[in-house]
Amino acid sequence: MIRFKNSIVIDLSIVFLIVLLLAGAYALRWSPTERLEYKTYDAVSSFRDKTPASNVVIVGIDNKSITGIGRWPWSRGYIAQMIQMLQDYETRVIGIDIPFSENDHNQGLTEIRNLLSGLEAKGIRSGQLYTNLKEAEGRLDSDTLLAEAIARSHRVVLPLTFVLGRSLAAVEALPDYLTRNSVRLDTTIPSLTARELTSPVAQFAEPALALGHINAAADKDGIVRSEPLLIHYENRYYPSFALQLTLKFLKYNLDHLRLNKGIEVGNARIPTFDEHRMLINYNWNIPVYSFVDVLNHKVRPAVFKNKMVIIVLNATGLGTFQATPAGADTPSWIGIASTVDNILHQEHIVRPAWAFWLELASMVLFGCFVILVASRLNLLYSAAASLFLLILWAGFSVYLLAGQGYWIKPIHPALVLVLGYLAIASRKYLFSEKPKVSIEADSVEANKMLGLSFQGQGMLDMAFETFRKCPVEDKAMKELLYNLGLDFERKRLFTKAVAVYNHIAQAGSFKDINDRIQRMKLAGDTINQQPAGSKKDDTVILQDTEIKPTIGRYEISRELGRGAMGTVYLGKDPKINRVVAIKTLRYEEIEDERLLETKKRFFLEAEAAGKLSHPNIVTIYDVGEDSDLAYMAMELLDGTDLMKYCGRDSLLPIPEVVRIVSLVANALDYAHKNGVVHRDIKPSNIMILKNGEIRVADFGIARVMSSSKTQTGAVLGTPSYMSPEQISGQKIDGRSDLFSLGVVFYEMLTGEKPFQGDSIGTLMYKITSTNPKPLRDRAPHLPELFADIVNRAMEKDADKRYQHGGEIVDDLAAYLKI
Repeated sequence: MIRFKNSIVIDLSIVFLIVLLLAGAYALRWSPTERLEYKTYDAVSSFRDKTPASNVVIVGIDNKSITGIGRWPWSRGYIAQMIQMLQDYETRVIGIDIPFSENDHNQGLTEIRNLLSGLEAKGIRSGQLYTNLKEAEGRLDSDTLLAEAIARSHRVVLPLTFVLGRSLAAVEALPDYLTRNSVRLDTTIPSLTARELTSPVAQFAEPALALGHINAAADKDGIVRSEPLLIHYENRYYPSFALQLTLKFLKYNLDHLRLNKGIEVGNARIPTFDEHRMLINYNWNIPVYSFVDVLNHKVRPAVFKNKMVIIVLNATGLGTFQATPAGADTPSWIGIASTVDNILHQEHIVRPAWAFWLELASMVLFGCFVILVASRLNLLYSAAASLFLLILWAGFSVYLLAGQGYWIKPIHPALVLVLGYLAIASRKYLFSEKPKVSIEADSVEANKMLGLSFQGQGMLDMAFETFRKCPVEDKAMKELLYNLGLDFERKRLFTKAVAVYNHIAQAGSFKDINDRIQRMKLAGDTINQQPAGSKKDDTVILQDTEIKPTIGRYEISRELGRGAMGTVYLGKDPKINRVVAIKTLRYEEIEDERLLETKKRFFLEAEAAGKLSHPNIVTIYDVGEDSDLAYMAMELLDGTDLMKYCGRDSLLPIPEVVRIVSLVANALDYAHKNGVVHRDIKPSNIMILKNGEIRVADFGIARVMSSSKTQTGAVLGTPSYMSPEQISGQKIDGRSDLFSLGVVFYEMLTGEKPFQGDSIGTLMYKITSTNPKPLRDRAPHLPELFADIVNRAMEKDADKRYQHGGEIVDDLAAYLKI
């Protein structure tokens, strides 16, 4: 009886402490548990129904618009023209999510005004010249055009931004357009406070229908889940851009705002929580139309009638993005449009006032369950009961959020249940039940044999686990473990090698394990302390260790260089004593979600390239994986690439150039007929050996690397040698390689690249849109035949280009016959 009472007291104390600690973490919003709550919210909120927005339309300045009108920023006259069109279409409200915090700086307009000032200073205010200049001034003054359009429409809402923080000094009197777009509220609810404000220039702000802030308020984990509807600045409250759009759409003013357990506007009630925030039910089902399509009357006017239209920046490289429950790179206008849609349709996610008390009560209730129920059942039944209650609680919270829009935080009560059960179960197992420790020892010799079997198959971790069951005091066992440690070193698993040597050291010193432990720790620290992004410069060759590292079955002698995939090593196949070059691809450089795809593509490309058997293509002997990298063993070449022969002062004789290009074209023709496209033909991938033989290297490498890295707006490869279709991201075939070969031929004949530019963008434009300088303009001594070959090889239209490498070989043969 006494023992039973003591166990109850212990259980009660344990559970009480758990409830107390988690209640404190809940009240103080402890970051680790709060992040779990946020992650749960993100996952469950994604299951809410998303009905298409019926009152909000987006007009996006997208890539199509940039292509059609020109590089951003445009003349503001285009925005003015759009406002006038939407006004004619009877749009109810126009929001422009573009900051106009500065006047347009038009150098041409400035010069015209200087000329007008000069004429007026001389008393000239008439005449054809003066009239023409005044008309040009009117056409170029895009700020005035925009301001007049805003004033005429009387339906434009513009954004402003705040710098959050406590104001350190009083500001001057606010202009009228800021005063009428803010309000004084008698409230004790804390709100976000700003110390600086950036508004549109007065020329636009004065005639605007309303102004609203576009500040986002991220949670502790950097995710934007809510919209701060009001921000406090200089004793006034400024509504958000989304709230102002909604008010004007419903034909309300700020005077209609009421604070009553949220914000009320007419019949619409907006539930808010901390700092006047409204949880956003993100909705991607919002119609989006291209700015240039609307401008060119390709969208029916009925689409915009009596709707709210928001003009946004959504071209590549423009606009702002936020991490939200809807995605890591969500355009900020999605949050604005979703907020408006939530208010108009009253489809809110609510953090109800009773949620706090429900969550605290649940923590206490689950604690009582653990003490009164789980502690009295055996481990199996208590686990089943606790799991059932946990599932019931999870289902209830998911139903409230996904089905009804009520957000309660389920993690803290769930942790009380889980940790309470684990604590009680552990106490019962350790102290209430007799420990059942197996005293049956495995045969030492059997474990040795099993461990050696694992080691022979390369399963080093399992070998170590098996060897640890054997007494380490045995000298023979130490020898086995020592050899295992050396194998870990060869595989560059230095931490595990240290673990093996430390295990040996428990039974005293053996050979040089103390020195090895220090060297392995230093090697491990060297790798671990590399800055982010330096892994690509890592190598398997380490100093201070005499053990030759291995990649697969190949012994690594030294580093040869760095290639597109990674480091290239000199290796030897010990089975047939063949020296090879080994190219590696490190998995740690690849994003986790792309790893499987890159592995698959690596082996497919290697398999395809490995099937190529041609005297002018580098031979691939083997591919495989070794822990944190993939590798490709290939023919070791003794020579140099063509880069050294592409300068004006180092050009090869013309017959030699013709021979090289002919051999490369023949190799490409063979590869293309076997379904393999190189994708990165350039001088550095064409080798000339010391005996004069030619080899084409790196088949398929460009495609493998394209799957291993994510670079927004980047085109993989070497831009100077890429075909127009490769730059455009179109599906390519062997004709793309022939275009690249044409570029190489041109460069080897003249010492200059046919396409040059100050930037990647300029270079890509020239490749896709302009013709290179004629070959004979750079080298008049060259025969006309070469110009014809180069021009045909570098045709923009792939259908007009050489279709097969053999055609280039035939045309070059005509020169050799001369």
